Amino acid sequence: MPGRRFVIRWRKTGPLLLGVLSLSCSKRPNDASEFRGYLDAVNRNAVAEALAFHTPDAEFIIPGQSPIRGSADLRSLLQYDSVLKSSVRFEAAVQIGDTLILGPGSEKNLFFESIGLDSVTYAGGTRVVLEGSLIQGIYPANLLPESAAVFQQRYGEFMTWAGEEAPEEVARLMPDGLFRYDRVSAEAWLQLLRRYAARMPKDRS
Repeated sequence: MPGRRFVIRWRKTGPLLLGVLSLSCSKRPNDASEFRGYLDAVNRNAVAEALAFHTPDAEFIIPGQSPIRGSADLRSLLQYDSVLKSSVRFEAAVQIGDTLILGPGSEKNLFFESIGLDSVTYAGGTRVVLEGSLIQGIYPANLLPESAAVFQQRYGEFMTWAGEEAPEEVARLMPDGLFRYDRVSAEAWLQLLRRYAARMPKDRS
């Protein structure tokens, strides 16, 4: 699935990954506020700043896609999200030891918008694992069933069109049927999506 970004509204139990204080080499507190800083950087498209919140071997596991591991792949993912102008919100989060467990959330980006979706909605349970003051792993929860059903319908319609209109481009962008998360791929997807969106009814939602 297209990239992700996180902006959390905190409750007493705390929110998803964000936090942010200044970026420096000094040690940061190991708590959920760190995640707020990360999310702030991500939502500002500050790729280098967001990357600095991860350990060198951190991973981001997107359900159904190839694992994203290490600084180079994470940088590519952040650049992908930046092109798509992704924005994610989570209602709350709790911290258990070195793990943040996030509540339900929603994500907006240009990919979803172009196939006729305002946003998608995640179930609670996204996990953010910390190592000291840095992020070691992010493990997003699945979409809520209702949101997943609508996404699959709209995504399926788009991919059917793309398979007919630009089969070679789709094959290049999805080797082995999996997304490639990098800036070039995001820009190529947007070109296809703009062509597709131009054919859709203006009032579709």
